[in-house]
Amino acid sequence: MEGIMTVPYMLVAVLLLTTSAVANRKAVISKEVWTRLDADGDGLVTREELTSFTVGERTRDMRVDMEKQWKSHGLSADEKLTFERYAKKVYPDEFSHAHSPRRKQQEQRRFHLCDVNQDGGLDKDEFMTFLWAEEFPRMHDIVILETMEDMDKDGDGVLSYLEFTDDEEGMEDGPEAKKTFHEYDADADGELSRAEVKLWVLGATFDAGKDDEDSVNIVLTKLDTDRDGKLSWSEIEADPEVIEEQLMYEEDNETLHDEF
Repeated sequence: MEGIMTVPYMLVAVLLLTTSAVANRKAVISKEVWTRLDADGDGLVTREELTSFTVGERTRDMRVDMEKQWKSHGLSADEKLTFERYAKKVYPDEFSHAHSPRRKQQEQRRFHLCDVNQDGGLDKDEFMTFLWAEEFPRMHDIVILETMEDMDKDGDGVLSYLEFTDDEEGMEDGPEAKKTFHEYDADADGELSRAEVKLWVLGATFDAGKDDEDSVNIVLTKLDTDRDGKLSWSEIEADPEVIEEQLMYEEDNETLHDEF
């Protein structure tokens, strides 16, 4: 996904206007974020609400990316994206994409799998699944199949170290590649099985829940001053950057930055 660069802060020349305008903006946006945090509106943010919030932010970023790409295809909200229309933009000619024929076939297969009702076109939710297949468990098998097709040059169903560091698809040979390969070669047989490749490719996705739990623990440790396991508005307001640093995602900083 193409990251959205954080917009740097700039000093405003007229200081008299700055004080009131910035303060008002922060107050309004802070309430909007607070509403997303305090989902049940009881005035306190629980551990469960913090976890739900950070999962929601991850989904929110995926949707932002999907909306950008949806618009790039010239589609209105109620239209559907056909593979023909997608391919016309992404593969305008045979030289437009590395390994075009194979990649195009893989994407057509993925596209078909994402088309849940098999009507020949993807709605926005289906398109988000297409773009972010690794985030959806039902798509994991196709992600690994594509990886093996790209990297398993001899077709024996496993990845040797040479295939793992292939110039076209693999990691660059060196200490980091060797470390990664040995880390995922659980049985130390010098090859990565399909199951081991799955852990390598989707490890970050599998670890997301643990990462969310760690982030929530950090937030509570830093902000929950009365140690009741919940956050009040005053506790969050005391150091709001903790929420942004731990529970929000860098890709969406252009719109989220300074919401508190």
